[in-house]
Amino acid sequence: MKGAVFTMKLLFKVISLPFILTLSIINPFLTFLFCISEKICTLVAFLLAGFGILMWLTGMSLFHSAALVIMGFLVSPFGLPGVIQWLIERMYDLNDALKSFVTS
Repeated sequence: MKGAVFTMKLLFKVISLPFILTLSIINPFLTFLFCISEKICTLVAFLLAGFGILMWLTGMSLFHSAALVIMGFLVSPFGLPGVIQWLIERMYDLNDALKSFVTS
């Protein structure tokens, strides 16, 4: 029975090696892309929110100005980039967990 457990554990360790290699290559690349896109998203969020407030102050449609402010929030660092950053961090955690499984 102990030999079967060892064999299965070894098999899972061998299967997890390509995932570790893939995550080790993809994670820094995604982090680099995220850093660049975060700056662009911050600029776009500022412009969208600014245009939304400007539309509201000039008396244009409240619905359209509120929509612009909401879209500005979604692309701000608190919206979608925050979710993407959380996902990238979870990918790093998964890579670390797989590495510790293989080395155990």
